[in-house]
Amino acid sequence: MQSQENNNPANGGFFVRLAAYLIDMLLIGALLLTVKIPMLFVRMSHPDNFMVSPLLFRFSLLDILLYLAASAYFVILTYQTGATVGKRLMNLRVVSVSGEPLTLLNVLYRETIGRYLSSLLFVGYILIGLNNEKRGLHDLICDTKVIYVCKCMQLPPKRTYQPMPAYMPYYGQPVPPVSPQSSVPPQPPVIPERSPDEPEAEGTDHPEN
Repeated sequence: MQSQENNNPANGGFFVRLAAYLIDMLLIGALLLTVKIPMLFVRMSHPDNFMVSPLLFRFSLLDILLYLAASAYFVILTYQTGATVGKRLMNLRVVSVSGEPLTLLNVLYRETIGRYLSSLLFVGYILIGLNNEKRGLHDLICDTKVIYVCKCMQLPPKRTYQPMPAYMPYYGQPVPPVSPQSSVPPQPPVIPERSPDEPEAEGTDHPEN
């Protein structure tokens, strides 16, 4: 049987989306550590290096590049497949409310400005648990939602009703019917009556008078 996609998928709730986000952040953090650790030694040995010196407020060029790399992770995977690694593990996917394919501009706005607005006091993320469609602020402003990707097996067609047999079989094996002879209890043998004039059979013992 071939699997088919569920026509009425459920919306992903707050906790399952939080679990997917934590998985993504752990993965991104592990990947960025391979860059941060070497650059930490560069900052200690050359504090005036342009890569680690403050460029925008207190953020260095390295901080900006790492932020762009993390944002690119969410943007590229969401636009190409509809799900990051964390969402894929949680069986989730980002789709458009209208049912149309996601555009690059819409995904870029959702994963950058939309997430930034939702992270302000976490109000945008709290909205996921407060509305029926489980949509955060970044979903509302970008016309998206997160759904479960449920692969359901196609059920076989229903069989017509058939009356039950007299003896219900166990484990699909029919029970043999009981013969009429076996159902009749055994009867005692019938002894024919002997007439008074009939001679007795030889070898018959008689009680003495």
